[in-house]
Amino acid sequence: MALVLIPALAGAQQPDSTPKDTSTLAPVVVTGVRLPAAPDMARGLTGRSATLSAADLDARGVSTLADALEMLPGVTVADELGTPAQLDVTLRGFQVSPTIGLPQGVTVYVDGVRVNEPDANEVNFDLLPLEDVERVEVSYGPSVLLGRNSLGAAVNLVTRRGSAPGEREIEVSGGSYGRYEVKLNAGDRVGRWDYYVGARYEKSDGWRQATSSRLATAFAKLGLLAGGWNATLSYSGADNRIMQAGSLPENIVGTRPDSNFTSGDYFAPVAHLLTLNAQRAVGGGGTQLSVNAFGRWLDTDQFNVNAAPPDSRQRNHERITGGAVQLAGRRSLLGRPLRWFGGLDAQYSHTVVGLYAVPSGRPDSLTDSVRANELDFGGFAGVSWDVTPTVAATLVGRYDYVRLPYEDLLDPSQNGLNVFRRLSPRAALSWTGAPGHEVYASWSKGFRTPALVEIACSDPAAACPLPFALGPDPALRPVVATTYELGWRYRAPSSHGVTLGADLYRTDVRDDIFFIAPTATTGYFQNIGATRRSGLEASAARTARSGLGLYANYGYTVASFETTAVLFTGRPPGSETVTPGDLIPMIPAHRANVGVSLPIASERVHARLDARYVGPQYLRGDEENVERRLSDYAVADASLETSVGRYDVRIALPNVFDHQYVTFGTFAENPTVSGNPVQRFVTPGMPRHLLVSVSAGF
Repeated sequence: MALVLIPALAGAQQPDSTPKDTSTLAPVVVTGVRLPAAPDMARGLTGRSATLSAADLDARGVSTLADALEMLPGVTVADELGTPAQLDVTLRGFQVSPTIGLPQGVTVYVDGVRVNEPDANEVNFDLLPLEDVERVEVSYGPSVLLGRNSLGAAVNLVTRRGSAPGEREIEVSGGSYGRYEVKLNAGDRVGRWDYYVGARYEKSDGWRQATSSRLATAFAKLGLLAGGWNATLSYSGADNRIMQAGSLPENIVGTRPDSNFTSGDYFAPVAHLLTLNAQRAVGGGGTQLSVNAFGRWLDTDQFNVNAAPPDSRQRNHERITGGAVQLAGRRSLLGRPLRWFGGLDAQYSHTVVGLYAVPSGRPDSLTDSVRANELDFGGFAGVSWDVTPTVAATLVGRYDYVRLPYEDLLDPSQNGLNVFRRLSPRAALSWTGAPGHEVYASWSKGFRTPALVEIACSDPAAACPLPFALGPDPALRPVVATTYELGWRYRAPSSHGVTLGADLYRTDVRDDIFFIAPTATTGYFQNIGATRRSGLEASAARTARSGLGLYANYGYTVASFETTAVLFTGRPPGSETVTPGDLIPMIPAHRANVGVSLPIASERVHARLDARYVGPQYLRGDEENVERRLSDYAVADASLETSVGRYDVRIALPNVFDHQYVTFGTFAENPTVSGNPVQRFVTPGMPRHLLVSVSAGF
């Protein structure tokens, strides 16, 4: 579609206004095409949003997107898999996680390309090129522009681009538990061309037994400013192997938190992403064309050691391609500025999932094999009109068509087809009548299509044995979320460096998907009537001319069931009844961050302290709220940064006070105790550890 449209549009355009020699022009940052093409388009469109710059990420020394998002109000991370590279994230009561089977309500993009996997909508954080991003953009609430599955938020990683003067940097770090890391990057702009390359290799023994990890990522981007075009072609790749520890019986955590209950679990992905983004002015009136095309390849090997043999393995094979085209511009309506945009996007994914039994000393035995060739098609359009000099009104709509066929490769008679169609609207108002202040209100709808693994186990008449088996079951209804939002933000003149914000929201969810358990040994995914997420978020930050920086934010979240349902639980007898008002587990009501960055020794040294508080939360499997909750906890991270000649040195002490805490909890049988009793299983937080890094430009 893009190839057909480009020649016609280019032929109709006005003569180029860009000089032939563009070496004096700063490159324009090309973001995902399904984002506003002009910065002021966002006014009144996204409601609450947040941006984390590369400097923010470097100051915290974060290595994964989960760590980065934890800086924001109301965001909580949990370690279900027992590895810091694969944390679960909860934002506004919705999850985004690498764990297959969890309902995912947050979408993640890299330069406008969705990286939620097609089998279960999970996100593999270890594959994302976080060290090569320029900024992380977070749009809260259903994202009409970006598409389906954005119930709580959409997150877009905008990668770096080469600029003049050229920069080259290498960073070497090492620390506790046998961890070492090497990162290097280089970028420059020469005439019309610019480039950026980055690479990272990290190796760690892990602080828990048998939890070594190896992460190897590479990123490259080539940019062009010529003939009116602003284009980039980028590549991102990863080849990782991560050993997982999982959770532990609660009594063991108190004495041996470094234990590994199921030694041998691992996740080994190999991924490639190729992305083309391009923009140019077309016609008159400031109209801009944006096009995008991408291809993704992912192969994964997930091995699980079971308490009772045989062990199990899941192998996924994914091939995804797609693209988008968008037009945006501005004109005058009744003498007032009006900004408009519209576009189409499409994605085709080929996914093969194989489940294997792994008996000791014998070859793997294929137990289930399914394939899905999914087609997603979307169209969107919107306008933002300045009704008055201080009031802007926005109206956006998006239509999605999703075709998800199910193929059983072992028994073709079990094949099935699922088709979903949905129109998602958004309306918003914003007011900027006082200097530095903005007040906004919005109403929006979003939806999540059932994942392949949910569709494959959704028949009450043929409940899946535990562990799950895949089969062609009746189509589930899509999850529909309606969000109401009211917010305020304030930015003082730059000389003061003060920013404030507050936001109230409520999201009503219809047809949420949970695992139903009619018996202790079988179950199936099914829609339930309603759930709700509502809350308050507040933030404040100040940066003084002296370099002193202060920030604090707080999130209050209530995530509750609004209907009666019988759900699965690991506790006897295997099922539980939830009623309206019961709280959804692993979502704390209270979450707070506070931090200070202090220049010392004539600003040659910067000291930083970040602290976070996470309130009590119910364990997964206690949806009816009858068991003891996980205790609340507070953790502080400290660091020192200084420059010695051409070298920058950073010394970090995460969990500086060595506080013992747990971030995740559930219920499971303990086969090491007579009678296999069901006990509380929890995942301990990482103890105090040291990380020293040295970087230098060359």
